[in-house]
Amino acid sequence: MGSALPIFILVTLAVLFGLLVMVVTNVLGPRKPSPEKLAPYECGIQEIEPPKKRFPVKYLLTGMLFIVFDIEIVSFYPLAVLLHQLQLFGLIELLVFLAILMVGYVYVWRKGAFSWE
Repeated sequence: MGSALPIFILVTLAVLFGLLVMVVTNVLGPRKPSPEKLAPYECGIQEIEPPKKRFPVKYLLTGMLFIVFDIEIVSFYPLAVLLHQLQLFGLIELLVFLAILMVGYVYVWRKGAFSWE
């Protein structure tokens, strides 16, 4: 527990700082909404005409799923570098991580997130 105490303190301070910033911004921040401020912002490009229909949620969901699974796959690299030193333990840990990743992948697949309609 002694070696985890500094990490716990750092995480606690980070969460408290985030909460403090949100509270101070909410209390002291200006509240003057205007049509320009409430309009959707997209890449700084002024729209010529409003879109005829909204983008489907599937488009955004596919992008988020790509980012999540891409970051999880990138986390294989450090383990692969140390796999020779870790030997059987490293291989088992790699397989457990891959099984957890596959459970999430199969869940998303069964929910139909990869089907484009």
